[in-house]
Amino acid sequence: MIRDGTVFDDDHLPREIVGRNSHMNEVTTALSPIEHGEQAENCFLFGPSGAGKTTVARAAVRELRKEVLEVPYAYVNCWQNYTKNAVLECLAQDLVDAAVPRNASNRELTTTIQRQLEGPGVVILDEVDQLSETEVLYDLHQISGVSWIAVANREIDLFAGLEERVHSRMSVGFRVMFNAYDDDTITEILDRRAREGLGSSVVSRDVLARIARLADGDARTAITALRVAARKSTQAGLSSIPARIVEESVFAAGEEVRRKTISKLNQHQRVIYEVLESEGSLIQKDLYERYSEAHNDPVTLRYLRQKHLPKLEHYGLVKTERNGSGKLYILN
Repeated sequence: MIRDGTVFDDDHLPREIVGRNSHMNEVTTALSPIEHGEQAENCFLFGPSGAGKTTVARAAVRELRKEVLEVPYAYVNCWQNYTKNAVLECLAQDLVDAAVPRNASNRELTTTIQRQLEGPGVVILDEVDQLSETEVLYDLHQISGVSWIAVANREIDLFAGLEERVHSRMSVGFRVMFNAYDDDTITEILDRRAREGLGSSVVSRDVLARIARLADGDARTAITALRVAARKSTQAGLSSIPARIVEESVFAAGEEVRRKTISKLNQHQRVIYEVLESEGSLIQKDLYERYSEAHNDPVTLRYLRQKHLPKLEHYGLVKTERNGSGKLYILN
């Protein structure tokens, strides 16, 4: 039943971006100076998980590279590369194709990028709010010709704790705000994925609409659910996807997305998650105490509250409630 499984991969970039025309226009406008040999505007994409932020960023760069074939470009997953050194190393390798010596310093990497950058370039910083050293944006701001598209959930989490003078310099740029997809848009996204990745007449529009409704605005979960449903139908010897397996497929997709998210947590977030996995729920004070005991290099309570705990909430791993003792964190 699955004709092309890559259509359902997280990094698949469709030919057309559904339901995000205005967002695409804003990002391509920010990048348009590069077409004239000038540095582009920095661009921040904010919104919930599964709302198409990374897809729009990558599609906008794809459009730019149709106009300027040799434009220097790099993609950095800040969840995996969360230190300043790791980001700069990615840019030295991918943006300017430099041979990077082992243990190169931040200064050496910055100098290499600046010297070898030929013409204005653009960097996608995905999950940029995962950076442990957000000040790297300030360093990039100082490199002539480099512009970024920074993808994050909330602006307040990205810039939490920065000095005002640093914030004012590195936060200049376009803001593109994403809301969760509505059911009709997700249904259309699924319909196009189905036509491209599955055989003909495999799934009805009604089934796709049901998946969209249960995915609750998260396109990533919906697309995963369609793949799961196709696989289950094939295993059952069916030639099409029946409505009766939609609910279990969406549940299984949610669990799969959850496992992937957990696998990407940084050390601090993983310790928090494991503490809550053991205890079920803890008030903030007790959670921080248990985290500090379990981590060999704990951050301050303020930093934990500003950077790590909101990320766990955004990805649905943790929920919060208020009680008489304070803010209660509960494993979701």
